[in-house]
Amino acid sequence: MPVYKDEARKTYYFKVRYKDMYGRNKQKMQRGFKSSKEAKKAEAEFITSIDNMFSDQVTIQEVFEHNIKHKSLKEKTVTRRTNEYNLHIKPFFGHIKVKDLNTNHFLEFKSYLEKHFTSLNSARTVYSNLKVIVNHAIKFFGLRVDPSISIEPIKRIKPEIEIIKIAAFKERVKHEALDLHYYRQMTMLIFYTGLRVGEALALQWQYVDLEKNQIYVKHTWDFNIKKLGPPKTEASEAFVPLPIFITQMLAEIKKESEEKIYGFKENSNEYFVFGGLAPYHYSHYHKKYKQAFPELRIHDLRHSYAAHLINNKVDIYLVKELMRHDDIKQTSNTYGHLYVERKHEAMHVFND
Repeated sequence: MPVYKDEARKTYYFKVRYKDMYGRNKQKMQRGFKSSKEAKKAEAEFITSIDNMFSDQVTIQEVFEHNIKHKSLKEKTVTRRTNEYNLHIKPFFGHIKVKDLNTNHFLEFKSYLEKHFTSLNSARTVYSNLKVIVNHAIKFFGLRVDPSISIEPIKRIKPEIEIIKIAAFKERVKHEALDLHYYRQMTMLIFYTGLRVGEALALQWQYVDLEKNQIYVKHTWDFNIKKLGPPKTEASEAFVPLPIFITQMLAEIKKESEEKIYGFKENSNEYFVFGGLAPYHYSHYHKKYKQAFPELRIHDLRHSYAAHLINNKVDIYLVKELMRHDDIKQTSNTYGHLYVERKHEAMHVFND
């Protein structure tokens, strides 16, 4: 590349064209060199540094798009992170260049999240999304220091676990709001197997083994994109045993479906247990469920399943398998407090 002489100033300068990491045409010009030799040296140093230099125009928006594009993420995760970004992160950071990030940006954003969300855990999730973007900028875009490193993270709050005992459940599940479709039966399946509601909605007849009294959790129903997706975790995909009366309940549903749905016998594997060719609408089921159980989330039925196992002295390692947790710590952290009475019972071995 040639070096130029500035006749008016009696100095030298260089001007070079290059492409940044996004393939954008850029031009660099630097003036004020006393000699052409100095200008050529500076030009050579600049060209050498281009490969390792992150664009001074890269914004948080571009880093986020790069992260989403090049990370191997589940479709559900991409949807969640994109929604979080557009609703909360983009208004604060989308236009900001990576090189201009500072600690005050993060302090202000953290304060906004803590005030905006009633649940600190929800605020923490969004803040973690931002941290992922920052770490991506460090790894791929040359950001040298994490501006948020000195800021205390948003505290994780252990959610309260609500449970309902079997006797109360048996009465409440009779509520007339659950008379529609097979809403009552699906509620019972969730309570007596610990399924997540998305797993119950996604259950197809091909994964129901009435002879062996078990079902296989292969999918979950993604409420956002309204399609089948993989289970929550790798351990979630597994066989789930059924109480005999739940097997009988499913057998009755299948028999009724064979009688009422044209073509069911020939194509039963393609049908959803709760809904036919497509699963029930979650929002409508949730509305009816809350009429019967206003103080309980649907997920609390899963907690109730675990609590019943523990109260009936089922070993925590077996509870872990039945809950399809990834590791025993998850089971212990969530339900360990339910073992307090069992701990005291263990002291009887020293009282003899």
